[in-house]
Amino acid sequence: MQYTLLLTLTLAACFALQSLALRTSGGKTTKSESNFFSSVARIQTGQRGQAETLLLGSSITGRLPDRSAGFAGVANLGIDGGSAADTLRALDRGLIELPPRVIVEGNTLHRAAGQEPGEVARAMESGWFAVGREIPNLGATARPSAFLYSWLMERKHGGPGSGDTAALPTGSVPRIPAKNEAPPLEGADEELAEELAAILRRLESKGCRVTMVLLPPGADADSPKRRIPLAIACRAGVRWWDLTEGLPAGTVEFTDGVHMSPESASATLTSLLAQCAR
Repeated sequence: MQYTLLLTLTLAACFALQSLALRTSGGKTTKSESNFFSSVARIQTGQRGQAETLLLGSSITGRLPDRSAGFAGVANLGIDGGSAADTLRALDRGLIELPPRVIVEGNTLHRAAGQEPGEVARAMESGWFAVGREIPNLGATARPSAFLYSWLMERKHGGPGSGDTAALPTGSVPRIPAKNEAPPLEGADEELAEELAAILRRLESKGCRVTMVLLPPGADADSPKRRIPLAIACRAGVRWWDLTEGLPAGTVEFTDGVHMSPESASATLTSLLAQCAR
């Protein structure tokens, strides 16, 4: 009896400390010990509550702030080491609630060509994922390692920017590209473009407005990093925006050449919200 009481009190104390840590961090952590747990945590927390805008993409998107940093109505579902393909499929299948607006990072969609759905995609269909989505203390974002890694990451690069960050001095705006702008594709690239274009058309038919975005650091014109997302946008008839077009050199800062610094990530999101809400 004494052992049971002691165990109960210990568990209660642990849950209390965990809840306090979650509240202090704004209800979510930013990084865990692996890409898998970081991504699962981001998607679970992103699905709690109604979101006006979903950010879909890879770890490039994952570095963007969201409602926990003062960007009201924004949920970040970036998959570290992956792409927006898996979250688009989840939206299409009803595993993720459809919002009024979706911003899709095009930079890494080429990764999904010829590949089976990733580990995170399979996790989204599991029962434990649903439990963690509904109960924050049992989700991946509340893992002790996630608090530690998030603290180390913010200590190194700084915390997320706030919702009042100034926008980037962009030289372009979102537009619907003409169908004849679609680059020719072959093989697995062609199959992926057809699949995802069909998904985007279905999402838009349900009232969700989609914008395909090429985020900093961008890509060369003949790179699959640009060709595939542009082809998808052309075929689906959704808005396309190369955010790097006309952007002054040195405007965006990176922590490793690929991922934006917290300040630049906040400025980028401010720009996205200002243009994609129109």
